[in-house]
Amino acid sequence: MRDVADALPTLIVEEGGTDVLLIGETVNVIKLQFEHKLIAQNGLAWPPMVKVAVGNEALIKLKTSVEGQSSCVVRSPRGQEFDIFNTPPSDKYERWSDGCGVRIKDVRSEDLGRWRLSSTRGNNSLTGWSELHVLEDTTRYDAPPISLQDGAQAKVELSSLDNSYCVVAKPFSDSSLVPGKCSVTLDRTTRAVQGNWQVYLGLPGQVSELQTNRHVTVHTERLDVGYVHANKKIHLYCNILNSDKEITFCRFQKASNMYGFNVVDGLSDGTHSYYGEGFALKQCGMTIESPKRQDYGSWRCSVGVQMLVGTVMQPQTPMQALISVPVPKTLNSVANADDKELMSVFVTVDSPFTISCHAEVSLNYCWFQHPNGTQFTPVASEGAGQLFWYTGQGLDLGDCGVTFAHANSSDSGIWKCYMGPRGTAGIEMTDKVQVRVTGPLAANKQRVSVSVGDSATLYCHTANGRRALNYCRFLSPKFLGLSVDETVTKNKAILDRFYFTPNRSIDVGDCSLNIISVQEEDVGEWTCAAVVDGEVLESRDTVTLYIGDQSYPLYQAGLIGTAVGVAVLVFVFIGFMGYKRGWYQLLGLRPARQDSSAFSEAPVTFSTRSRSLTSTTLSSCSSEDSAVQRQ
Repeated sequence: MRDVADALPTLIVEEGGTDVLLIGETVNVIKLQFEHKLIAQNGLAWPPMVKVAVGNEALIKLKTSVEGQSSCVVRSPRGQEFDIFNTPPSDKYERWSDGCGVRIKDVRSEDLGRWRLSSTRGNNSLTGWSELHVLEDTTRYDAPPISLQDGAQAKVELSSLDNSYCVVAKPFSDSSLVPGKCSVTLDRTTRAVQGNWQVYLGLPGQVSELQTNRHVTVHTERLDVGYVHANKKIHLYCNILNSDKEITFCRFQKASNMYGFNVVDGLSDGTHSYYGEGFALKQCGMTIESPKRQDYGSWRCSVGVQMLVGTVMQPQTPMQALISVPVPKTLNSVANADDKELMSVFVTVDSPFTISCHAEVSLNYCWFQHPNGTQFTPVASEGAGQLFWYTGQGLDLGDCGVTFAHANSSDSGIWKCYMGPRGTAGIEMTDKVQVRVTGPLAANKQRVSVSVGDSATLYCHTANGRRALNYCRFLSPKFLGLSVDETVTKNKAILDRFYFTPNRSIDVGDCSLNIISVQEEDVGEWTCAAVVDGEVLESRDTVTLYIGDQSYPLYQAGLIGTAVGVAVLVFVFIGFMGYKRGWYQLLGLRPARQDSSAFSEAPVTFSTRSRSLTSTTLSSCSSEDSAVQRQ
């Protein structure tokens, strides 16, 4: 017999009998009457309730067993009883724990219900029960893709199962453990979270985690633009996708015109009308009936939008894009030649300058290549100290521009602009811009091709934009000085041949001269000069007139022709002297003494140190010839 102080209180419950609390094994018995006997029995088993998925194992035991128990009787929900200490009815059952417990293997639906365990020793017994819930074995979980909006806050629900936790591994990021319902909150959705998310779910009733993938797609707010050409009509559309914004107006403008069309559902002017399913569905479109030649080309669509900010609808920046409608072959059977003149940018040293190009479609990106091969991709302006930044109305409108804070002489040359059309993969669109780092006054073209008798224009203007000139003057190749301005018209031409170019003005930085009939004395290098307003020193540049396709001016060609003539006479003279005296004497070589037959077979040797003849060489040859004659 143990001492009462060392004994633990033991609750003995006999089904259908009297419920008593036996303390140790003393003769003092305290009888307790339970109103709900089953509840008391359920409290003795562990766990009181267990969820097990089909195919897994259930582990049930009594929290406390009778001291020195001799048997552990298990009773199944179907009434089957057996002592787990002795031989179980099948290998499905196995003793578990040091007390009274059972392992139920390969749980099936028929195992559902109440399992009783009774620990006994003689007349003493202790009984408890546990409720076994059998769940379906979840080996796979398929769910539809998840769509998110770029830039928005989102709560992403990853599972609809009754999981107790989950582990989430997003693309290119560390995994995270989420307790309870499997969901992840994104403060700001970006395209970096796009892709397959790996999710590991802890499900009730099964030990192994369930692995599943959830594909996440991030949609960016954008305009879906295009056109439909059918039934002698052009339908232009500019619809908003992936946005909570509402349309407030819809406008279309031909890129070559200043005016546009205010398109509203149910409104028409007989030629232009609304196209689409309505503003409520975020659709902006215009129909052009019986289009003409001028209705084709590049159109700009502008969509006014508003969105709910807090509890108030507030206007937002309009969304814009370009729509390029090609001209049908029936209206344009002959392709237009690309005769666009290369755009030039004139800038002084250390001044900011801008290079820009334009496409007839919306752009996804653009970049520039320096004449030395360096590449620049424009970025947004962020303040002082930035070396270059984007300039233009926006890539959506086909504008690609970059501004550099400082120009230096190495920036002169041909810059290339590369543009990537939006929604189209393939070869980039390209353009070229010529940059000239000059003084305050620069010639628009430094070389001008002319023909005698034709007219010509010499055009100089200010760099760094339009700035007024104090005066304008030109100096001809024959040093004829001309002072011109807007008052020197064609009717008042200087020498009846020179006058200021119409529609230009020195007030906006133009120094321009027209020549009515080019004469030979006009061919050559001209100088334009002026003092730019705000400058102290006079600025100059040169313009060279040359005939036709010649690479050099006429006077330079005359000099080259004279040089070629002199060279021909020199070679004729050398040939004559070689024939008269023999090449070996002319070159200062002395033949060895031998008979004539041997001499005729001797090779002739020439010096390879120099193959050019100078005036000094010719002079020495003439002196040697005179000396021979005197001998």
